[in-house]
Amino acid sequence: MFLSKLLSALSIAATASAAFQCQAADDVGADETLYLGAAIDQPISFQFNRKDATYIAPHFAWINIPPGGSLTIRSPDGSQQRDYSNVNQTNFYAEYIQGDTALLTYTPPAVTDGTTTSHDAFFIDKFAHGFPDQPNTESLCGKDDTRGAVCLRDSDPPKYQKAQAVARLFIDGTSLCTGWLFGSEGHLITNNHCIGYASKAKYTQFEFGAECAKCDDKVNITNTRFTCPGEVVATSAEFIYTSAKNDFTLVKLNVKPGVSLAKYGYLQARASGPVLGESIYIPQHPSGRPTRIATVLDDGSPGTIEIMSQKSCVADEVGYMLDTQGGASGSPVLSAKENVVVALHNCGGGMNGGVKIDHVVDELTKANVLPKDALASGDSPAPLPTSKSPVAPSTTPQISTTKPTTLSPNTNSPTTAPAQPTTPVPSSTPKTKKPKTKAPKTSTTVPEPTTDVPTEAPKPSSRTPTASPQPSTQAPPPTPSSSQPSNCHGCTGCYSKSLGFCLGSDYTKDDCTAAAYFQTIWCGK
Repeated sequence: MFLSKLLSALSIAATASAAFQCQAADDVGADETLYLGAAIDQPISFQFNRKDATYIAPHFAWINIPPGGSLTIRSPDGSQQRDYSNVNQTNFYAEYIQGDTALLTYTPPAVTDGTTTSHDAFFIDKFAHGFPDQPNTESLCGKDDTRGAVCLRDSDPPKYQKAQAVARLFIDGTSLCTGWLFGSEGHLITNNHCIGYASKAKYTQFEFGAECAKCDDKVNITNTRFTCPGEVVATSAEFIYTSAKNDFTLVKLNVKPGVSLAKYGYLQARASGPVLGESIYIPQHPSGRPTRIATVLDDGSPGTIEIMSQKSCVADEVGYMLDTQGGASGSPVLSAKENVVVALHNCGGGMNGGVKIDHVVDELTKANVLPKDALASGDSPAPLPTSKSPVAPSTTPQISTTKPTTLSPNTNSPTTAPAQPTTPVPSSTPKTKKPKTKAPKTSTTVPEPTTDVPTEAPKPSSRTPTASPQPSTQAPPPTPSSSQPSNCHGCTGCYSKSLGFCLGSDYTKDDCTAAAYFQTIWCGK
């Protein structure tokens, strides 16, 4: 069978291919190679397990569940479950299951016709697992003065309400950031160093309402990721615009069928940007924890804009002493008086930093992609210069064709996205200390971005992939690349560019075509 051949070849190459994966210092998880497939008419059960893992997220190379069939991934106690039926999709991570174990069960339809039994139900090529939780104090200015969002529900309703528009972002199966709904049509803003290009947007899960039910819930005072789960409203997004210069990215959510964003509301920006000395607050998901809100300093005084222009992760950022941690990158900094966004948090250090929101508004306006209702009432962006038109980047990232659910009629949805500028992207976050007062700082220390890894996930090299309990009998649908023989590297049969070696001599041309997911080239006669 084709799948049996493929699994044998992949087992040989697994260790070598894993060695090419880079590891990021602040990653929250990693991918582990595992090959698991099943024929469409054969039932199968499988257990994913990684000791001390904080989550499990299988990655499907493809899934093709026919009507009447079902595939479920659940936690051992049944409290978390993901269901797939009558679905045909490729190259995506399943929604994560919290904990170190996930159980997969595939049940074929009771009756299959002759056209379906020749297909495969699914093929998994890896799974992501979370590293054990570790204390993260990188951007705390002194002790942690943030509070669980629910703790402000009754005492400060406006701040609590605005925090509903803030999402926990689970990126590429292995990293965490924060983002927020910007305008009324389902757009979301985060940092460029979180989602810097289209493939990152494609592999991001957007989770809203991730907060604990009670203020005294012990999870509100622990440093545990992925707790108090909310609603994953989208598992991918359309990549609209990004800027390395001002460290922001705009996407539009590919909202799941039947999901509405209306209950979360949306945030608006002050077109003129922040004001020195104004009180601010930051709703966020530090370290992937349930929603927390930073409002005060160690001495109980309100957080304020303390510096109007500092060079930190990017030039000309504002500075403030409110607490943040890794994973809070992309959080909105809001005016405590007007409850509008004045900055985009992106940097941790002795003085935390954020991109002035007027810089973001100006770029989006010039690119003609500013979302509908993105500006607070009465605000308008600065007029555009007439002497010179802005130059768009030369390439266009991939655009999703999935139509998201919107908060209001979609009348001006952008359809293209400039590619990322070439400005270097920030990397890691230094540890910091915080004074007990809110006096402005003049330190010249250059902070680093507050993120839980914007880079590709590593792959352990010491684990041998697991063979499929139920091999498939039919090849997947894609076709291989038509590269020149010079790319065959001496192979006289079926060469895989992604694996970097020649597949077995028993591979036919049809087998090579079937393995196109691995960028195969037929080099034979």
